[in-house]
Amino acid sequence: MSRFTVVCTALVSLAATVSLADTVYVTSFTTGEIISYDSTDPAGTRTVLSGSGSLIKPGALTVGPDGNLYIGEDGDGATFAPRISKFEPATLTLSTVVAFGSFEVFPGSLAFQGNDLLVGRNPFFGNTGPIVKVSNATGGAVALSDYTTGGSLASSPGLALGADGRLYVSDQTYNFGTAIASGPVKRFDSAGAFVGEVIASGSSGLAGPTGLAISGSTLYTASIMTGTVLRTDLSTDITTSFASAGGAFEVGTLALLADGGLLAGSPSGLGSIYRFGTDGTLLETYASGLGQIGGIATVAAVPEPGGVTLAVGGLAVLGWLARRGRRDRTA
Repeated sequence: MSRFTVVCTALVSLAATVSLADTVYVTSFTTGEIISYDSTDPAGTRTVLSGSGSLIKPGALTVGPDGNLYIGEDGDGATFAPRISKFEPATLTLSTVVAFGSFEVFPGSLAFQGNDLLVGRNPFFGNTGPIVKVSNATGGAVALSDYTTGGSLASSPGLALGADGRLYVSDQTYNFGTAIASGPVKRFDSAGAFVGEVIASGSSGLAGPTGLAISGSTLYTASIMTGTVLRTDLSTDITTSFASAGGAFEVGTLALLADGGLLAGSPSGLGSIYRFGTDGTLLETYASGLGQIGGIATVAAVPEPGGVTLAVGGLAVLGWLARRGRRDRTA
């Protein structure tokens, strides 16, 4: 076997073993803490960023364009009003962006539209109404307004923005008497006007739409009563089953991974975080110990400069060996 072949094989093998982990952020609705971990090793890399009691019922989480975490706190229903808070991972600083002092909005989902933050409503507080926009959420003069028009939304524990600016909303109704969730997934245009239903209530296996996540033209929807995740091709609006966590109230908030996989947090109180592969296979169940998972957000890994140098150096070696091989053969 030639030296060129040996080195090629070694470099290909090395490249195959390189795996960059996403950073996963999680809030506990039960304990009020924030943790982070690497997606490839949850237990081994778990870090408490903000301890128990630092947040009051954090029911939603997203990463802003500034790299900070934005959290929807639902408050205690009496003295601590629901609010949007900002947590800066670099400094471990927690601050308030805006409080809903009249207890009119209990955040259930969050999605950024530029520097403006869209806020969905939490069904487990019986909070219904349009999606709310927090203008200048990342800095400047904050202003509140209704974003969606039409569509007669109940609660909205899932929001996802498409590349074309269209907004997808889990329009969930939760019956406190029967503990049953129902409702459709709805589409709004880039100005917030109602367009129509994407998945009708009870169709395609949908029973209580909760968390949403979007990747290109694919929409993922958590069906809370069945413990499943549905997949919708937005070019055709055809919905099929994608993944299962095995039971009711085991899938709530969703987050995408850079490798095309999906995370689903359990609102049941068991603290489970499920990781699914690109084909919907359940790859891992992380027992986080966090009780009810309030929100999950991910930040894709960025290759370190050393890794880039290694790759470039490897290509240079291959080029040198190829030229050397040609010289040896013609000598």
